[in-house]
Amino acid sequence: MNGAIYGRTVSSVPKQRRRRLVMSFEMVRLDRASSEPLYQQLYRQIREELESGSFDSSASLVPSSRVLAATLGISRPTVNEAFSKLLAEGYLQARKRSGIFVADHLPATFLKAARPATTARTEHSPRVARRVTRMTDFRSGRQLDVGVGGPPSVTFVAGLPAVDEFPIAVWERLREQVLAKKGAHLLRYASSRGEIELRKAIAAYLCDFRGANCHPDQIVVVGGMQQAMLACALALINEGEVAWIEDPGFHQARNVLAFAGAKMVPRPIDREGLVIAKCSRQNSPRLIFVAPSHQFPLGVTMSLKRRKALIEFAESRDGYILEDDYNSEFRFDGPPLPCLQGLDNAGRVIYAGTMSKILYPSLRLGFLIAPPQLVDTLVKVRAVMDQHSPAIDQATLARFITEGFFLSHVKRMRELYAQRRVFFIEQFQKWLGDYFDLEVTPAGLHFIAWLRRGQDFPLFMRAREQTGVWPRPLSFFCIKAQLDPAFVFGFAAWPQAQIEQGLAKLASAVKQLRQRGGANGSSFQIHPFSPDASSYWPVDSCPAELTGQRKLD
Repeated sequence: MNGAIYGRTVSSVPKQRRRRLVMSFEMVRLDRASSEPLYQQLYRQIREELESGSFDSSASLVPSSRVLAATLGISRPTVNEAFSKLLAEGYLQARKRSGIFVADHLPATFLKAARPATTARTEHSPRVARRVTRMTDFRSGRQLDVGVGGPPSVTFVAGLPAVDEFPIAVWERLREQVLAKKGAHLLRYASSRGEIELRKAIAAYLCDFRGANCHPDQIVVVGGMQQAMLACALALINEGEVAWIEDPGFHQARNVLAFAGAKMVPRPIDREGLVIAKCSRQNSPRLIFVAPSHQFPLGVTMSLKRRKALIEFAESRDGYILEDDYNSEFRFDGPPLPCLQGLDNAGRVIYAGTMSKILYPSLRLGFLIAPPQLVDTLVKVRAVMDQHSPAIDQATLARFITEGFFLSHVKRMRELYAQRRVFFIEQFQKWLGDYFDLEVTPAGLHFIAWLRRGQDFPLFMRAREQTGVWPRPLSFFCIKAQLDPAFVFGFAAWPQAQIEQGLAKLASAVKQLRQRGGANGSSFQIHPFSPDASSYWPVDSCPAELTGQRKLD
C-alpha cells in the first residue's frame, strides 16, 4: 500500500518504566494517501483490535501518546485525538498518575457487535501417521503432563528417585566453574557424540564399576533412556522387522518399538531371565531389549549361562541386544553385578544407561556403549533427533564424576534407599500384610506385592483413585503374560514418614470400601520370588530351592 506507515515495535523507542504489560498495537497500518484522516484510521484500528479480543488480556496498559507517536511516526495531537474518541466511547479509561488502560468492561456496543457468520465446526479425528496409532500410549490432555509441581505426594509409583537428596550446592558450584573456564564455548553447538570429557569420564566409570569393556570413542551421549532406545530402534529396525521385548517389561520400550514400526514379539521371563526360543531365520529378531541386571518389573537377575546364550543367539542371527542398565547401582545384597556388555566379544551388545535414576530425572542425560561398527550410525540418528545434549550439563556432569562426587552420591543414596527399603517392608507388613505377599529381590527401587485374594483387586483399584496413592497393577506392564494379580510399589522417592502415611491411607481406604473390620487371613509372608500358583512360570525352569518362602528378618 503506497504511503503506508508501518508501526515499529515499542522496543525501538526508549524503554519506559511500566508496572504492567503494554499493548504495542504492532498491527496498526496508517495510509497517508487515504482520504480517511490519520487519527480516524488509528482510532478505528485500535477499536477493531480491542473488539476482536485477540490481545493478551494481561497487557492492559496502553502506550503513552508520546511513545505511540514515535512508534508510528505521527504527531502526538493525532494520537491524542484518537485516544479521546476511545475514552469517550468507553474502550479506554484513564487512571490518575498511572496512564491509560484498556477498560475493564468493554462497552455494550462491543458486546452486541455484529460478528461475521461462521459455520458450525465439524469435529473430526485428525489423520496421524500409523507410527503414532501403533503406540499403546492412550493418554490425552493433562494426562500427558507427567511432571510434578511442588513437593510430590506419596504415590508409590516405581522409578522415582529421591531428588530432594541431590547435592544441588555442589552441582551449582561445579557448573559455575565450568562456565568460568570454558565460557562462551559451552553456549555453542556441541558434538553429537557428546563432549569428550564426559565420554572419558563415563567410559572410566563403566569399566571400573560396571565391568564394561569400552573406549570413550564408543560412548554416545543421549538425552536419557527414551532417546537411547529410540535411536537404537531407528538405526537397526526396518518397518516390519522383528524385535524381542521382555513380557512383562518396561512399557516405554513397547511404545518405542511400535513407533519404529517393529514387529514386536513379547518373550516371557523365567528365573534365569528372558527365555530364548527357537525361531526361523525369517523371524529372527533384529533387536532384543533386555534388562539383565534387574529386570523390570519382576526383578530377575539374568544368570551367567543365559547371558552367554543370549549373546551367542544374537551373533548367530545377526541381531543386536539393547541392554537397559537403568538402576544397577542400587543393589542391596552384595556388590553390583557386571553388565552384559562386558561379556560380549562379538560386538552384539549395545549398553544403555541413564542419569535419571541416579541423579535426577530432569537431567536429560544418558549414554550408549555402541559396538565400533555402529557408532557412526547411532551418532547420525542422534543428530537428527536434537543435534546434541546441553553442553553446560555435560561439562558439569563430567566434573561431578571425575572429582569423585558421583561415586560418593551413589554410595550415600544406596545407604538411604536401603534404610527406606527396610522401613517400607516393616510398614507394609503392618498396614497391608493381610492383603498381600510381598516379594523381595536383592536390588531395585520397587517391590511387587502379590494379592492373596484375587477378589480384592477391584477394591485396591478403587482405593487408588480415591487416595491418589498410585501403585501400578502388574498387568499394566504385561503384553501377553498372564500373571496373578499384583501391584508394583516404588519406595525410593519418599522419606519414612511419607511411606507410613501413604500405606496407612491406602489401607484405610480399602477397609472402608470393604465395609467391615480388618481383613482376616494368615500371617504376613515374603516370597523370594512370585507365588508358585502363577501359570506364567515354566514348571521345568523353577528350581526347587526357590519355591519355598522365607520370613522377614
